Amino acid sequence: MPMVYLIENQIVFNPEENSLSLLSDDESKITVSNPARRILLLLIEQQGVVVQRETFFKKVWDDYGLNASNNNLNHCISKLRKVISTLGYQNEFIVTVPKVGFIIRKEIIIETCANKIETQVLVENGDEVAKEPDNVPGEAMPDDEIINHSVAPQQNATEPEPQKGKYHHYFIMSILVTAALTVWAIFIFYNDMSDPKADLEIAKIGSCSLYATAPVSRSNKSNFIQLAEDFLHKNNISCKPGHILIFQSELFSSPINTGSVREFLAQCSTDDNHKASVCISYYTNDRTTHDQ
Repeated sequence: MPMVYLIENQIVFNPEENSLSLLSDDESKITVSNPARRILLLLIEQQGVVVQRETFFKKVWDDYGLNASNNNLNHCISKLRKVISTLGYQNEFIVTVPKVGFIIRKEIIIETCANKIETQVLVENGDEVAKEPDNVPGEAMPDDEIINHSVAPQQNATEPEPQKGKYHHYFIMSILVTAALTVWAIFIFYNDMSDPKADLEIAKIGSCSLYATAPVSRSNKSNFIQLAEDFLHKNNISCKPGHILIFQSELFSSPINTGSVREFLAQCSTDDNHKASVCISYYTNDRTTHDQ
């Protein structure tokens, strides 16, 4: 089974699909290029160790007959940072070591796991089997431990009285299992009907809904809206009918005031179900010292 990585119990990185997505939302999947995927995989495999630029050049480009350059490397690192940030991880994920390379800190929790959905299904199925009653005494095959409750057990006319009590126990267990499955189905249906974007919608700018990548407190909403409007004005971005805006500013994501701001905005068209389909991303960085 292909290796899948879970980052901070929040973001799923699937190298086989060149994708990153939220664990709780399959539709949040974002696809990255092959070089970007190889870079992230190399950083995860060497987590806690600085990966030098020359190593990236060889293992990401040279070994595949491609031309390596600092510009290509910096572009892929920038793309990975944007994707991780878009998926809601606000801390610095890939750290630059000037003139040397890049590193993912050991403190970041990255686990290897199989396909998460398949694993959960297997666990749930295992719980159901565990709830099933034991085999009826007298059956020849010891492996046939699961009893189909939809068919009433055949009873022998000479069966002793205690055996009837055991069948009554099976009937009660089948009702309990059915009730548990019903509650589980209602829970799943409720979660599917809820809209996680509702908590992140901040305001309307023109005809476009403005969303944040993380919850914004009520006291900070006016500042957040003003920053978004300034970003639109500076980059000459106009709101189009049927589009949504997703905005993020370092002023709201970084606990330290560095005196400079990195900002990101995605303008996305929506389909008939009001889900983002195609997005155009804009990124600004007013740092006086750039990554080398």
